[in-house]
Amino acid sequence: MEFDLSRVLDALPAMVWIALPDGQLELINRRWSEYTGLSLDEARGSEWQTAAYPDDLPALLERWRSILASGQSGEMDARVRRFDGQYRRVRVQCSPMLDDAGRIIKWCGTVTDVEDFRRAEEVLRRRELDFQLIVDSIPLPVAVTAPSGEVEGLNQLTLDYFGKTFEELKGWKTSDVVHPDDLERTIAEQLAAHQGDHAYNVESRHRRADGVYRWYNVLGLPLRDQQGNILRWLHLLIDIDDRRRAEAALQAANDRLARASQVASLVELSASIAHEVNQPIAAALANAQAALRWLRRDPPDLAEVREALDDVVKDGTRAGNVIDRIRSLFKNAPPSLENLDITDALSEIVALSRGKALKNGVFLQVQLSEGLPTVRGDRVQLQQVMLNLITNAIEAMSDVDDGNRNVRITAGRDDDNVFVSVQDSGPGLTQVTLERVFEPFYTTKPTGLGVGLSICRSIIEAHKGGLWATNAAKGGAVFSFTVPITSATSSKGVRDPVMPSQAPQPLADITS
Repeated sequence: MEFDLSRVLDALPAMVWIALPDGQLELINRRWSEYTGLSLDEARGSEWQTAAYPDDLPALLERWRSILASGQSGEMDARVRRFDGQYRRVRVQCSPMLDDAGRIIKWCGTVTDVEDFRRAEEVLRRRELDFQLIVDSIPLPVAVTAPSGEVEGLNQLTLDYFGKTFEELKGWKTSDVVHPDDLERTIAEQLAAHQGDHAYNVESRHRRADGVYRWYNVLGLPLRDQQGNILRWLHLLIDIDDRRRAEAALQAANDRLARASQVASLVELSASIAHEVNQPIAAALANAQAALRWLRRDPPDLAEVREALDDVVKDGTRAGNVIDRIRSLFKNAPPSLENLDITDALSEIVALSRGKALKNGVFLQVQLSEGLPTVRGDRVQLQQVMLNLITNAIEAMSDVDDGNRNVRITAGRDDDNVFVSVQDSGPGLTQVTLERVFEPFYTTKPTGLGVGLSICRSIIEAHKGGLWATNAAKGGAVFSFTVPITSATSSKGVRDPVMPSQAPQPLADITS
């Protein structure tokens, strides 16, 4: 029977031992012997203790005695010397074998080497600790979530910022952590990123411990294993509240500067405006006087009177339109987008610039391609850009000899854009000026603020266009801008720029 039992034990794929009721070792299998390097004779009774690590032996024996006293199954952990002299951690599990009367007749046990498992656990624990230390050292609120979105970890800065416990912050979707107006959008962005397997970036307001909501830029970054599988998500909260306030203040300042630049330009052109208004008024007065003369005839020439009065009405309407244009330029109203005829808009600005051109001895030439499509834009803002470019061109030629002061304004179509160019015959721009001309507060004028061209570029870019400066081949500076044509009239592949061979229609040829 004992020989047969030994063969059974040796066939088991584990280290197995059998002890007497008092705990004395009676039998071991081949795997136990091979692992410890001890034969049955060397391990029988209590000699097996020589294989235990000396420092672990007292606790091991105490535990073994408590199991024997209880008569119940149990387990023990200890370090055991392997055949090569290396001590390795093992898990010992044992159970009593009972006879029919319920008395313990043997103790059976197994020994499992858990060294590699324990080391893996320690490595994982160290990695978890290192990861937490790294997260805690990040000077930003940080949250770590599982691929499912469940919060797994938060750094101390996050707990301090929100003034909440980890358990409270785990339910951030149903708490007041995120501003109610931003919550749905934030959840949707995160869900889309998780489903799409990509990083996300969302701006939302988060409630500080004192109840104040501040704007944050939340970056969600997936952490992947070597196979590309997402193990966790790292969420960084970057405070952008001060930046947003500064941007709002800067925008307000730009708006004020734009208005100041617009008003300054119109004040400078007040003489031209007066001249522009006086023309239709003078014509209306002359026609009214002519009508009176026709009425004094005997008999009155009513046909002539009617014709003269029709001209008075036309002149009055023309004067009213001029005043309306001036009022719209001064009016501090939000941008109003419309389908804009660039020809009409440019014609009005040329009319406003006429007086300044005459005063400065400047020859203006305006040329347009036929049938220009409409653009989608704010009439007042785009006219402000045109006015600024024309005014700058006129002023750029203050040192040029009389008779050589020319400004050429060209408009045409280039693919899906309408372009406008203003070219002067002045000295042109230096390389430094070309590089910096659109920078805020950069100016080459002794009394200039250096904000006009910067504002112009902002306006054009807001219209999804471009504004740039170059030097003409034969001298002088050229400022050009483009704005997209209205979508309904857009046609890819159509190119109709102004070319010298074309015959653009002049709006005005004005000499001093």
